[in-house]
Amino acid sequence: MIAHRPLAAGLACAALACSLSAQTWNLLTPATTPGPRRTGGMTWDPVGLRTILHGGLTSGPTASNSETWSFDGVSWTQLSPATSPPNRWGHLLVTDTRRNRIVMFGGRSPSLTANANDTWEWDGSNWLSMTPAASPSARAFYGAAFDARRGKTVIIGAQSTFVGSETWEYDGVTWQQALTATTLVSRESPSLCYDAGRGVIVLFGGYNAVSPGTMFGQTWEYDGVDWTQRTTANTPPPRYRASMVYDEVRGRVVLQGGFGSAAFTDTWEYDGVDWTQVSPASLLRPTEAYASFDRSLGKVLHFGGSGPTGNGNTTAIWDGPTTAIFARYGAGCVGGAGLPLLDSPAAPRLGQNFQVDVLSIAPSSIPFLLIGYGNTSWLSLPLPLDLGLLGINGCTLQTSIDLSLQLTNIAGSATLVAPVPPFSATLNAQIWLQALMLDTLAPNGVACLSNAAHCVVGS
Repeated sequence: MIAHRPLAAGLACAALACSLSAQTWNLLTPATTPGPRRTGGMTWDPVGLRTILHGGLTSGPTASNSETWSFDGVSWTQLSPATSPPNRWGHLLVTDTRRNRIVMFGGRSPSLTANANDTWEWDGSNWLSMTPAASPSARAFYGAAFDARRGKTVIIGAQSTFVGSETWEYDGVTWQQALTATTLVSRESPSLCYDAGRGVIVLFGGYNAVSPGTMFGQTWEYDGVDWTQRTTANTPPPRYRASMVYDEVRGRVVLQGGFGSAAFTDTWEYDGVDWTQVSPASLLRPTEAYASFDRSLGKVLHFGGSGPTGNGNTTAIWDGPTTAIFARYGAGCVGGAGLPLLDSPAAPRLGQNFQVDVLSIAPSSIPFLLIGYGNTSWLSLPLPLDLGLLGINGCTLQTSIDLSLQLTNIAGSATLVAPVPPFSATLNAQIWLQALMLDTLAPNGVACLSNAAHCVVGS
């Protein structure tokens, strides 16, 4: 996560006009590269500090492979690990950032038509065959993401309509099916990624083959407890087999391509509030591409995929717009005037005043704005944190507390206005906010909290 201390401190500044970045996919020309391929897995290797690509189909439906390649930001290198999984396709890789492992599950393996349910991990130099006590049934064409706040790999979906509605979680020891109150309709190849800014897994689209066939265009979020459908003002057309990656530097979800009413080549972004189409078309293969966030480049990385002219092997990175974000997340807890609300009339922008409002608070309460540089831990304690440990029963802390500002309570509301520095280095700076009110009228007799917000500086 990238945070910015000057923004949090509210440094004074003058306004500065700034243009958006290119909003384009830039094709790279590495000296070596894997051959054309589709529908395999790719993710960041936190040990080797490089992107790892594995498996897929190299030429149509007749050539699955078990190749492992790495990309160092300049060139691709085929690796020769001592142990490799059997050939496979229709699988995904995710990065377990708590254990510094890459996790791979199932897919079509070892034959072209047989589904597998084996679990493998990459330790930075070799593939390890894992033996969890329990596993999902064999499946391929699922969605997968790693929930960094809970330390679990999450998969949902499958080409089989019998298991495609199941949500499974892997903690590095065993798999366990999550029995959520809401069960999604079975779907193949939904796009899935972890929105680290708000601590939720985002799902878009998918396809159910039961006659007459249903193509989904819904946005769902999973917080580790249940799935919740999100209604947005704008949304991509329904699709499946699209790539979707969280841009860690720019703090938003990037969706590219997929297949629906056509083979899409468009690019969309989701900031936790709405979807925005940011690129109408590109030269990339539209479906079944390899995609991940490359931390050495600080960019979303795209490789290969399938299209009308066959499989490809182009390597590209995404340069998206520097738009501002103010996205609420998490739940507050009730105070003497009901449930407090943390809100803003506008997201933070370079050289402009950023206003934060705390509403629906008891006139007798003392409000504080908590400002964090992350939302995964505080004082070595994992977030979200049940504040019952501190006697604030029923309340949950959603952000680290790196700075706190006492606000003035005026008739049940409080406002902070802080200037955003005009410097270009402040673009894409991220902070997390939550309000805490000392409130003897709260049910716990001590305090209440608002929802939290993920903020990204834009132009």
